[in-house]
Amino acid sequence: MIIDLEKIPRSLFPWGLESNLRSLVMPYKMYGHFLAALKFYFQADAAFLYRGTTGWGGVDAAIFEGDGNLRDDDLVEEFAAARRPRIPRSVLLAPVRANARLAAVAGVARRGRDFALGKGRKLNRLCTLLGNELARRQEERLERVLDRIKEKVLSELRPRDLSYQILDGLHQLVHYDHSSALLIYDEEHGVLRVDAEKIVWTKSKSGFIGHEIAIGPELAGSLSRCSQARIIRADSIAEADRLDRSLHDLLDYSRGKGIPRASSVLCVPLYFGNDFLGVLKVAASESRDFDSYDAEVVERFLPAARVALRNARVKVSMENIAMQAELRAGLTTLARAVAHDVNNAVGAILPLAEQNREDIEEGVLDERELIRDLDVIISKASLCRRIFSNMLRVGSDRAGLGPVDVNELVGEMTALLESVVGPRGIELELVLAKDLPMMHFSKQHLERIVWNLVSNSAEALGHSGSIRVVTRRQGDEIVLSVVDNGPGIDPEYLDQVLEPFFTTKPNGTGLGLSICRSLVWQHGGAIELESRPGQGTSVEIRLPTVVGN
Repeated sequence: MIIDLEKIPRSLFPWGLESNLRSLVMPYKMYGHFLAALKFYFQADAAFLYRGTTGWGGVDAAIFEGDGNLRDDDLVEEFAAARRPRIPRSVLLAPVRANARLAAVAGVARRGRDFALGKGRKLNRLCTLLGNELARRQEERLERVLDRIKEKVLSELRPRDLSYQILDGLHQLVHYDHSSALLIYDEEHGVLRVDAEKIVWTKSKSGFIGHEIAIGPELAGSLSRCSQARIIRADSIAEADRLDRSLHDLLDYSRGKGIPRASSVLCVPLYFGNDFLGVLKVAASESRDFDSYDAEVVERFLPAARVALRNARVKVSMENIAMQAELRAGLTTLARAVAHDVNNAVGAILPLAEQNREDIEEGVLDERELIRDLDVIISKASLCRRIFSNMLRVGSDRAGLGPVDVNELVGEMTALLESVVGPRGIELELVLAKDLPMMHFSKQHLERIVWNLVSNSAEALGHSGSIRVVTRRQGDEIVLSVVDNGPGIDPEYLDQVLEPFFTTKPNGTGLGLSICRSLVWQHGGAIELESRPGQGTSVEIRLPTVVGN
């Protein structure tokens, strides 16, 4: 019920106004009622409220009640910026603060009549009521948003989705205008790896996914012992303590890349028990600097994020164990596949080497024949080196760093792929688009994907058919496709073939395609599979390009 403020004693006016503000659910009704109350209480000709978020925009941020000719945007701007303007006696101004922040400036004005002394203090008291109501509503909204975000974060999500759910949740809680990033700590290699990044100022994909930043054990130890959010301001970094300066240098990885400088960074170390998980970074540019309230809001969200990240890390570890098991099995298959080519190469090298040794011993060496024989030996030895080099990379545990030239990588793997498909009588065709940009991906992971996809197609084809490896650009993504003209996949199984441990092969592990999917997801890409019985199968992978391409 709304109390009629004009009919209650003036001593009860603040109590009645507070009750009404709480009762009015819609913000525009609450603000309108507040201004009408001010205009009545102070017997003013106009009452106004300037609301600000990232700044004070004058007309668009103002609400007026009464005579609009008494409006003075410049005066309110000066007052909001704490420049101590000279305020006429016919005008009263007061700040509206919610959670220690300036949320608005309220005022009343008269035409040709001054306010009595002491009226300014009364306006401040009434503005405090509005500020308290705004803070109460902010807290209720915060609780609702936190509950919704926690529910999403704690649900069963892929690690990549989880990371972006965390960043999206932060954007709802803290309205930053630059970027946010989740950097995961890799203790084995002593690096922080950019696992996810949300770019707000361009609304584009980040080119720093997978970027690794070396972090020494001393700084990692300091972060693991730091349980609170830290606010780092660029304009005062010289006066900051040692840890903040180190963090500023560590997190400024976009410097010199054509990206606006962050004026304020909110940095939160993430840990679970004694296990240091990584760092959460939130950056602001043009908007206000972060404050203690922002830090408090983020810290209320962190427990759920820490539990989810810890669970995801355990899940990824189990997936990695399965992946390595599949890779070892794949290397055994690969070794059998390349043995024929390697034996042929060695079979050509040994007779030529033995023949030339005999010619030297008997003194009948022909230099021109020797040169031709050495060319053959070098060619066959180089083939073996390329095959074994690719085998080592495909079986490597180290992800490595991008950027990667996908065409160059496919070209380097040609000898290895030919050694797999050649003995089966399968034709391998490369259709590589020219002038493709670099893409952000692990070279070793991409080699595993290409190897797995081509091997799968070869097994499906048996001893005839063709496989095409195709690259092209589509918008800001690179598309890599492996297409075969084999028997295709039964529609009954099409939705299951990318799932772990699903296989139709008698001795298959069901991990080949699921590993490809996991690796693509980890690098912010997407994978699609199309197949028609009797017409073949196409697996298409879309991957992000490097920023600036």
